Amino acid sequence: MSREEAHRRSPARRPGTPARPLLDGTSRARAPLFTARTDRAAGSVALRGHLDRVGAEALCRTVTALRRLGHRQVVVRLGSATVADDARALLDDLARRSPAGERLLLR
Repeated sequence: MSREEAHRRSPARRPGTPARPLLDGTSRARAPLFTARTDRAAGSVALRGHLDRVGAEALCRTVTALRRLGHRQVVVRLGSATVADDARALLDDLARRSPAGERLLLR
């Protein structure tokens, strides 16, 4: 593959146009497993969907970024999100390793 082919972008899909068809001719849009809405001013993250280990790793990076912005307390709002055991263990470990004077609250 040439460098040009490797860096060529596919044309952007316009909003409202259907997803690419599947092999059987149908198309289905799939909801993401996990979404997070970050409130940088409040130092909180609201979750939806299913949080697996990959999502938890991304969430840990978000929490770290909020701490670097100066938030001494970061709140993760789980709401109705489901959390895999390995993701929960990763979040619990992050909470335990919080520097003195900083907290990670899982609600």
